[in-house]
Amino acid sequence: MRAQEAINELIIKFNPLFKKYIILLKTGQINFKDQEMKQFVYSFLDDNKLKAELKKHKQKSEVKKEIYDRFNFIKETYGFLDEEEILIDLQVIFMTVARRYQQMGRSFCGYLYNCFRYEVYRHIKKFLKNPINIPYRHTQFEDYMKFIEEPSFEENYEDHFYESNLGIPDLNWIQGETCSDNFKGLSIQERKIVVKYYLEDWNDRQISEEFGIHINTVNQKRRCATMKIAKELGLEVSEIKRNRKSGKKATILVANK
Repeated sequence: MRAQEAINELIIKFNPLFKKYIILLKTGQINFKDQEMKQFVYSFLDDNKLKAELKKHKQKSEVKKEIYDRFNFIKETYGFLDEEEILIDLQVIFMTVARRYQQMGRSFCGYLYNCFRYEVYRHIKKFLKNPINIPYRHTQFEDYMKFIEEPSFEENYEDHFYESNLGIPDLNWIQGETCSDNFKGLSIQERKIVVKYYLEDWNDRQISEEFGIHINTVNQKRRCATMKIAKELGLEVSEIKRNRKSGKKATILVANK
């Protein structure tokens, strides 16, 4: 209990740090006087010349512009998430890092700042590995995500993914263009989670690992989506269940109501 209380106190203490990251990720505005933010942005650069320039005390305007252009990809992908979702991710990462700490001749705060920054970077890279998390065709994807060997994020890629794995629905359904009114009130992310949970019979942890978002966020989004669907159909939430069929697929009962 004391350990959890200590973690909660740390979260409150480091709240300004979370806000700093959220502002950067949501707006893409880089404070070039803030060493912490410069080091974080540095992690996403693949150009050695830009990295060298960013290490300098001051950056020329043309260098700043190029860095902004590069980091804009992060803002328009992971930064596309709701602020609350990003905050939950940051807090969970922070708690994980704090619990891992062992005294090794370095300050606790110094450890937190360095490890937290790296773990946030890793979390975002993992999030971006999945093409489903890219809300639109982004021609610069290859420049940022070179660890993905054969990236293909055309709309027909996701069409094929959903059609071949589920039979329904395709990308247009996920985007809300062809789904029924029962699903119109869901966000794109909620529709993705509903597909995985009800059609593929995945659990929250599997969905979390697939989309690179925290399991608590998945659970929260899934419950919210289920309540919206139940309200549209005039059902109790408990009436919306999965019905297993053969193989890995399942049917979402509410889809056929």
